[in-house]
Amino acid sequence: MEILETTSSGAHIAGNIKSTPNNLRKRSFFFSSRILSSAIEHLPTVDARRLRLEKYVVLSILIPLNCVLIYMFTDWSKFSWYLIPELMLRIVVDCTEITLVIIFFIVRRLYRRQPKIPEKLENFVYLLCCYNESYPELMTSLDSLAEQQLLDAHKKAIVVICDGRVSSKGQPKTAAAYLKDDIVERPSSRSMAQAYTAWDGAPMDVEIIEGEFRGIPIICVIKNENRGKRDGIVLIRSFMRKFNQRHSSPSLAMLSSRLFAELTNFLEKASIQSVDYAVGIDADTRFDTKCVFNLIQTVREDDQCQGVTGYIRPDPKALGPFSFSYLYQNAEYLVGQHRRRLRQSLTSRKVTCLPGCCQLLRVNEYTCGDHILGKFGHYPKGTDGLFRTIRSMMSEDRDHICLVLSEYADVRTRVCLTARAYTTVPSTPSVLLSQRRRWTLGPLTSDSLLLSRKTTGWIERVAAFTSILHWTVNPALYVSRYYRQIDNQTKFYLIILENYRLVYDLLVVVAASDSVPDIIQSFVGFWMYGFFGPTVNFVTQLYTLYKLDDFRWGKTRVGVADKAK
Repeated sequence: MEILETTSSGAHIAGNIKSTPNNLRKRSFFFSSRILSSAIEHLPTVDARRLRLEKYVVLSILIPLNCVLIYMFTDWSKFSWYLIPELMLRIVVDCTEITLVIIFFIVRRLYRRQPKIPEKLENFVYLLCCYNESYPELMTSLDSLAEQQLLDAHKKAIVVICDGRVSSKGQPKTAAAYLKDDIVERPSSRSMAQAYTAWDGAPMDVEIIEGEFRGIPIICVIKNENRGKRDGIVLIRSFMRKFNQRHSSPSLAMLSSRLFAELTNFLEKASIQSVDYAVGIDADTRFDTKCVFNLIQTVREDDQCQGVTGYIRPDPKALGPFSFSYLYQNAEYLVGQHRRRLRQSLTSRKVTCLPGCCQLLRVNEYTCGDHILGKFGHYPKGTDGLFRTIRSMMSEDRDHICLVLSEYADVRTRVCLTARAYTTVPSTPSVLLSQRRRWTLGPLTSDSLLLSRKTTGWIERVAAFTSILHWTVNPALYVSRYYRQIDNQTKFYLIILENYRLVYDLLVVVAASDSVPDIIQSFVGFWMYGFFGPTVNFVTQLYTLYKLDDFRWGKTRVGVADKAK
């Protein structure tokens, strides 16, 4: 047992590190980030040859399978019994989920749980992750936090984790420079060498910027090198859990005693003695004025609820309310969040994806403990296969929640449709494809985990299986739609189910709209989504398969390193 000693009030911690997962421990070795393929994109050293071989194995299965199905669809009468499951399963599951949403929505309305307001109001921390965002993007997100209503009695603070010193193309400053020079009020700055151990095992230098933003205490942890969003999330979540445990002398895991003391002093000066909630937001997102209040009200309804996500929509201010990109993606977001995710929230109360752009987590062992962060913070190794590497590099928000649900069967997660957030969405086809590639691969691996997990309910298991199967045979389904001739009885059932789904989606579009212009936008976008959606999904799948072994961020966030550093 090693006792850490320092003059800081946050340093009375015992260093028993034996119980800490290996990838969260401080390492004694160091290797430079120059061995990474790209310092800006933070590419791990993986066995590219092995991953490429596994990619070809996947393609050698998918291509012949879909070619056979394409041929079978040319003779429906002969192969109909083999093709009906592939053709019908997805829409049957969709309609089943819609029916469950309607039934349980009525039941939950009739037997609504009331929030349990504690005698001592909860403390929470806003966790804002940024990379190379512009000044307007950062200000939009931070302003939305400062303008949250009905939270004046809560103790709160803002923690910004900035991944390196990177600017977007055409920007005169990096995101870190904007925070230090233009955003944080009355800033104090100090550098800290080897402040923590990054998820790749290397010691990381940081700069700490502390001050205020519109009356809210704010602290920025500027990493000298990019290590990816997952690394920053693990760092701050680990700190918040250790902060709550500081009087029982936990191990510091990946944090140095100096960084822990610095962050602890910041929270204590903000009159926060424990962190109850971590509210996640991305630097390209803004919250509605009552978003966080509604998230808190939802998590208060159930002591077993460990996380809540809000209702996320594209930001019309970023793209223009009648641009093609906004109209299409707005309808896509509306439809997507009112099916599987809403069904999970209403039935099992185990939502498998809490997007990091609008997310509230309880800070406890379930969500921020060493065990779960050790699994979540797995750094890709040269011996890892394609599946394990995808899990480590794609869709970190979904991967985290699926790990929590797989490790702790009693945990519940929810969706709050009244907690609205608006996020910047891709404006060009290349950026859209890059984003959707990650959004495709992450859920595929997560659904595979749900399918194999013993505690997964049968409804969720069927939904996960259907999602994987539909993605597997989607090329054949898309190509065959232009020539297949199915029998009248099957066609009748398809028309009934498709119209049932169509009516529900239209009702969602109307109910989710706030005004007549919003209804018009959503309605136009809905028909665009219905017409272009299959083609967009098909092209996205081809792009995903082509880039299956490519783990660069792509064009979602193209950055330029700060040459001055």
